[in-house]
Amino acid sequence: MTQLELVIPLRHSGPGPDGRRLDPALATWRTAVAASADPCLLLAADTRIVATSRAARRILGFGPSVDVEMPRFLDAGIRFLDFTAGAHPLVDSELARLAPVQTLQTDALERSLMRIEQRGVHRTFDVTSSPLHSPPRLDAVGSLTFLTPMGPS
Repeated sequence: MTQLELVIPLRHSGPGPDGRRLDPALATWRTAVAASADPCLLLAADTRIVATSRAARRILGFGPSVDVEMPRFLDAGIRFLDFTAGAHPLVDSELARLAPVQTLQTDALERSLMRIEQRGVHRTFDVTSSPLHSPPRLDAVGSLTFLTPMGPS
């Protein structure tokens, strides 16, 4: 079976030739997200997770090293599911419509429901993502995402 890599067209690529250097415009946001009591996460323009709140790590099943490793959001080990009774994994076109990813594509506030599987339990979140800007640049330098658990936790 051939492994395909999901390629999501973004408005621009991440900073630095290796994609690992943090855009200086995200530094203040990174500090705010890390200190937040709300479940939230910060994505760079190339979809890397650059900061998570403790609450977000807990509900998404991340370890504290996620902020150092900075994996891409869709490659961070989250199993995204559809809303059918069978709870099937999302296909690539559906993954691209998740609010944290869509915000970086559209440069607009996005909201969606997100269903994941965590240790055999299905959890649903209301997700709101906002693009972050650093004038004079016009494209978003990242996105700030808040997750609200729906139903029992």
